[in-house]
Amino acid sequence: MKHQLANGTKCLDVGSGSGYLTVCFAKMMKNPDAVSYGIEHMDGLIKLSIENIRKSPDKALLESGKVVFKEGDGRKGWKEHAPYDAIHVGAGAEELPKDLVDQLAKGGRMVIPVGKMGQQDFLVVDKGLDGKVHIQKTLGVTYVPLTDKEKQYPSQKH
Repeated sequence: MKHQLANGTKCLDVGSGSGYLTVCFAKMMKNPDAVSYGIEHMDGLIKLSIENIRKSPDKALLESGKVVFKEGDGRKGWKEHAPYDAIHVGAGAEELPKDLVDQLAKGGRMVIPVGKMGQQDFLVVDKGLDGKVHIQKTLGVTYVPLTDKEKQYPSQKH
């Protein structure tokens, strides 16, 4: 995602967790108008991310709006800010989420683990300037499932 990030204006970090990669992506983008968006379905993780970033030397990224977080279902992406030059998905989807592919910009790249637990492939999904999608399997991986709060923690009230 080197060129997509360096020259890009928007990236999406799905399953942003601690926010570490969301901040890294913001720092990699050279465009002064670039924004790194993080979406996470666990509101406690978003609060922790923001709290930790505010204590860090990178707090200006939050204050300037170069890093933005939202609670939501990452499988659906974040349509309001699409299209994205780069999308990173930090959890394994059973199949390639159409919403994320649709939100990928022409010339953009997404990296995502896809498949059933124990049989996942790390995919590089490129959308050509013509809008055609090209998918390359790179290696076998094991990621936690890309799911929603209720499936991840069914016995807890949210």
